[in-house]
Amino acid sequence: MSNNFYEMPADLQKELQSHGRLFKNFPLKDVTTFKTGGTADYLFEPIDEDSLIKAFAVLKEVNCPYHIIGGGSNLLVSDKGLSGIVIRLYSDSESVCFDEGFIYASANVSKERFIQETIDHGYGGVEFMAGIPGAIGGGIFMNAGTFMGSFSDILKSIKLLTQEGDIIEREITSSLCSYRDMNIPKGAVILGGYFSLPKISSHEIETLKKEIEKIIQERWKKHPMEYPSAGSVFKNPEGFSSWKLIDDCGLKGFSIGGAKVSEKHTNFIINTGNATSEDIYRLIKKIQQCVMEKHSIALETEVKFMGDFSSNV
Repeated sequence: MSNNFYEMPADLQKELQSHGRLFKNFPLKDVTTFKTGGTADYLFEPIDEDSLIKAFAVLKEVNCPYHIIGGGSNLLVSDKGLSGIVIRLYSDSESVCFDEGFIYASANVSKERFIQETIDHGYGGVEFMAGIPGAIGGGIFMNAGTFMGSFSDILKSIKLLTQEGDIIEREITSSLCSYRDMNIPKGAVILGGYFSLPKISSHEIETLKKEIEKIIQERWKKHPMEYPSAGSVFKNPEGFSSWKLIDDCGLKGFSIGGAKVSEKHTNFIINTGNATSEDIYRLIKKIQQCVMEKHSIALETEVKFMGDFSSNV
């Protein structure tokens, strides 16, 4: 339970339950890939995009504090938990919409399902997200990607629900997005994205599926996929690789509590089984300090922090 527990009125709970699933005192370690974090006062999973819009309008009316998460990757939640309501946009069953001239995916579509459905419909260009966990909304928010590409390469526009409750569409431009950031307006909720993908032949479909299997196998070889983590912790500074900077500091295998710098890939912090978010946070700060002292480079995190870390050192 968070330090300042928000007691949701019974009528609001009933209203939200008509739009999705509502949980009280929900352990956020169950929905984050680090498998750490305190409890949310409430966690809400909308049925679909329309349900999210209706629920958001109700929450706005009563000024209920809210937080948005997707698949819980690239995220470190405080051990103190989150007050108010956490809206979780992630579904294994949500499908991609294919219509004449566009491909639309709601924010809660999993990346794995997006890859599968777009390829089955004869589209390519999605190889870069193979093996990356989480939902499309989080991928858009982070402009997630690898050396093979990123979301901004395949996005045409983003559908947003603004803090004021308006639904708008923003076209993707070079000024809108940057490395690992889509510059989403504060308080806005990503509803989904319109994608532009190249058509491929039936022969190319089978080739691409095999290529994606190979990419995932390579990720398992090079990355510590057998442990809970949030993927790459730090952005690559221009002209440098974060893993190399960390490795040069002699931090491979260094640990604080249950959090450890992966020996397989030093830009990964893994939860060895009993890590707290504070352990991970302290290890992140230790890495940044060491890299600054040795290389005079300030490492920026890809991982986003949610909740109160103010008393952590």
